[in-house]
Amino acid sequence: MLPRLLLGPHRLLLGGPLAATASAAPLPRRRAVAGRRVMSASAAPAPGPRRRPLRGVVFDMDGTLTVPVIDFQAMYREVLGGDAAYAAARAAGGGAVDILHCIEDWAPDKQRHAYEVIARFEQEGLDRLQIMPGASELCGFLDAKQIRRGLITRNVKDAVDLFHQRFGMMFTPALSREFRPYKPDPAPLLHICSTWNIPPHEVIMVGDSLKDDVSVLQLIISCSV
Repeated sequence: MLPRLLLGPHRLLLGGPLAATASAAPLPRRRAVAGRRVMSASAAPAPGPRRRPLRGVVFDMDGTLTVPVIDFQAMYREVLGGDAAYAAARAAGGGAVDILHCIEDWAPDKQRHAYEVIARFEQEGLDRLQIMPGASELCGFLDAKQIRRGLITRNVKDAVDLFHQRFGMMFTPALSREFRPYKPDPAPLLHICSTWNIPPHEVIMVGDSLKDDVSVLQLIISCSV
């Protein structure tokens, strides 16, 4: 049985034909026997496509491996300059705010102040850092199956280093926002797959935000067809 971390919202990544097959009711015995009487050897169904192995799992960190403790809405309001600016940014982003994207074209002084605000909120989050229930068990499960573990986060490298030190779970590679371009651009995932020498269709990404990881997931899907 998989650890419960993959049995919550992340179970979406484990869906597919298997779920439909497992839930389908078996044919009644009489119908199955009748079917065999009329089916010739040449009419036997062709075997289905071979299922590709899972060789790597790449995790988001905040809200996935760790309990969410940062008040992102308060952070965005302070960085952007109040409720009106925050509402406008949400409307422009289809209900979500990519704060790093919002500030990347700001003037240097304004951008520096924004990063100082973000760093203060992130430091407060580090002071209350907690591991997500089930994360340690899941890592043990993946290690037992010899499935590689990587990490991609928009948090800073210091936060990743503290996570590794405090909880004793190493993810390699572990890419923070110092790696450019950062997610949801697929470049970090491609870098990890290249480092592992594993094709993207044999890797899954586990995160808590579809908006944040959608481009990465689209990359995996496009590489699987």
